[in-house]
Amino acid sequence: MTTHTGPLAVQDAMRKAECVLLDFDGPICDIFAGLPAPRVAASLRSFLTDHDVEIPAEIEAFDDPLAVFRFSWQLGRDMSRITQDILTTLEVEAVKTAHPTPGAADVIRQSKRLGKSVAVVSNNSTMAVIAYLQRTHLREEIDYVSARVNPDPNFMKPNPHLVRQALERLAATPSATILVGDSMTDMEVCLATGVVAVGYANRPGKASQLEKAGANYVVTSMTKLLVTDSKETR
Repeated sequence: MTTHTGPLAVQDAMRKAECVLLDFDGPICDIFAGLPAPRVAASLRSFLTDHDVEIPAEIEAFDDPLAVFRFSWQLGRDMSRITQDILTTLEVEAVKTAHPTPGAADVIRQSKRLGKSVAVVSNNSTMAVIAYLQRTHLREEIDYVSARVNPDPNFMKPNPHLVRQALERLAATPSATILVGDSMTDMEVCLATGVVAVGYANRPGKASQLEKAGANYVVTSMTKLLVTDSKETR
């Protein structure tokens, strides 16, 4: 598969797309800009430790709160549910100081103006995503939010559940749908669902990782997804 990185190629893909799916943390905002992810992960580990859970060394080393949540499933559904509730509370707190990704709001608004369906597909909690969209006055621009509600972390990406849920709700054709994501799991779920994969390489060296993971297009800025020429209308 050829990965396209040129601005005209990705703009053409955006122009043709009937539906745009956006991952939340990264493409839309930096959710943990003000409340760092390592602190959130540490809070989850502290909760588990307080309940006599022995934390494996590899989980101790993770700065990703979602990794700790995934681990909690091994402790039973009740513990996973409580861990998710704590994580959701912290995520909702974090969106108060989340930094908007430059260009993201413009991409959302332009996509709507061009008649496309727009949805957020995220492993972060639905409550946190909606809180951020309301805070930034983007809620009315989003047709659907397909995000974490289930205490079973196996429903999160790369499981295709959240993407398929969005496709079904929006009556979208996978081949006419773009998913913009900044993680390997986003690219994997695109391969599993037939959705066009756009990798958002927001850190040095990430572009090659996204390409290897199956990205059809790679951009280093969300502004590269804006249609800027005279063919802006469909």
